[in-house]
Amino acid sequence: MEGFQLQEDGVLSFVKEERYHAIFFRGIDGVTLGGEWGRLSLDSATLGNAYFSVYTLALDYKEVGIGSGQRDLDEILTDPSIGVPEKISLLKKLGAKRNVDLNDILLYDLGGRYFYFAIEAEGEGEVHFRDLAVDSTGDNFMDTFPQIYRKRNNFFHRYISIYSSIYNDFQREIDRLPDLLDLDTCPEELLIVYGSWMGIDLKGGFLSEDVLRNLVKEAYELNKMKGTKHAVERIVQIMLGTEATVVEHNSIRAWMKTQDPSKVSPVFQEGGIYDVTILVDTGITEETRHQLLYILNQFKPIRTQIDIVQMDENITVDSNTFLDVNTRIPEAHQGKLDETASLDGVVALS
Repeated sequence: MEGFQLQEDGVLSFVKEERYHAIFFRGIDGVTLGGEWGRLSLDSATLGNAYFSVYTLALDYKEVGIGSGQRDLDEILTDPSIGVPEKISLLKKLGAKRNVDLNDILLYDLGGRYFYFAIEAEGEGEVHFRDLAVDSTGDNFMDTFPQIYRKRNNFFHRYISIYSSIYNDFQREIDRLPDLLDLDTCPEELLIVYGSWMGIDLKGGFLSEDVLRNLVKEAYELNKMKGTKHAVERIVQIMLGTEATVVEHNSIRAWMKTQDPSKVSPVFQEGGIYDVTILVDTGITEETRHQLLYILNQFKPIRTQIDIVQMDENITVDSNTFLDVNTRIPEAHQGKLDETASLDGVVALS
């Protein structure tokens, strides 16, 4: 592969900075000599004035002449020391057929045990590929007709292949259904749907994909614990990646009566008996805090108010903080806040 990069979603994408843009594949072994090939399909997207060519070739042998000797064609096509023009020239010399800007190519006129194909992109713009597939059958219906109609690569054969291609594409989509129902492989947008099936509102794209997958994976267990301390603790662990201390106000009422009120946080003094305070020992942004509360509010008892307290050694101020003219930072720091300052997220004065 030269001038392309493989993205995480399986798309081969054009790299503009490269001089040549081509993809060479090792030969697919059809097992039998003179083997027949059916169809090559791919999903492409071109931008600008770019175009692509697909070279297809079938051979009964892999050793080909190059220079003064013989060499395995797989090794030649995957050798980075051999340039793209030389590889394309060799394929043409061996009889490769060229198809330009086609996403569906019939291979009925090819015969050979090993099938080779390469893709070359040229022009000004971008090209992206995905879902490349080679079908050794090509059609599913020819054997259902009388023998007189079964001549390979004639008009009738190619015409029937239109319906076979549609059928094969449908079958490929059906074969992918298990992946769509697998929480480890399904698209991110389906996770939101699956979450709604379990009664969790995840719409809005406010969660990262990892957090979203873990929440949906544990949705059944979380629903079983709904309204309990364990559910709150587990959600915090999934979303923040760390354990937190969950304090139920009704469980510390007796203890608070024995303490000096000046030494007890107002959070615990003012809260009701149904309220809960989450003590987090790591800094979280204002955005993360809102995300966490949005999910927790779907699992808490209806009368419960949840507060999140950051157990951070540093003083923190958020975007709603206002510093008056007499505000003073007791220790000297290289920095100042004036009337135009904006405090986004969480600002730590360490």
